[in-house]
Amino acid sequence: MPNEPLPDDIRNVWQNQPVENTPMPLEEIRKKARQFEKRINRRNLREYIGGAVSLAVFTYYIFKFPNPVVRAGCALIIAGTLCILLQIYKRATPGRLPADMALTASLEYHRRELVRQRDLLRSVWWWYLGPLVPGLVVFAAGIAPRRGAAAVINALPFFCILGLVIWLNHRAAQVLDRRIAELENLESQS
Repeated sequence: MPNEPLPDDIRNVWQNQPVENTPMPLEEIRKKARQFEKRINRRNLREYIGGAVSLAVFTYYIFKFPNPVVRAGCALIIAGTLCILLQIYKRATPGRLPADMALTASLEYHRRELVRQRDLLRSVWWWYLGPLVPGLVVFAAGIAPRRGAAAVINALPFFCILGLVIWLNHRAAQVLDRRIAELENLESQS
């Protein structure tokens, strides 16, 4: 057929066609990293506020309850809360994303932050809940003689909440696992 291009012409047309310029999603990665940083900072602020409320309440209870076992439980809860707040400050505070990072460095930074937060969520039972358990047990034991079986029933919601916290943090870690896999996929493409 006279209108068909010759094979060399096909090659030329193919090589000279406009190339779709799909820029690497550097700004998108930086945006997601900044959003993640803000979300972690808001979470930490909520934890600090909750810790301050807990410190105030159990300090008040030390003076309110005459029972030395209850007071000891309050003191243990205060110590556990301080331990948790220190761990949040030391281990859960996100790093800052430098504005001048290249794509590879931004991907690596964001992935490292996601992994760090995921690992914290997976270990929440020992660094977040563990420090509270001794105080809760002693506090409940101190109240038990005054309230009998009702003290055990009253302590049950605390332990259900602890289980719920573990479950919620496990689910959040799974979400971060998926985001980490997405970033690893992007890293392998770049």
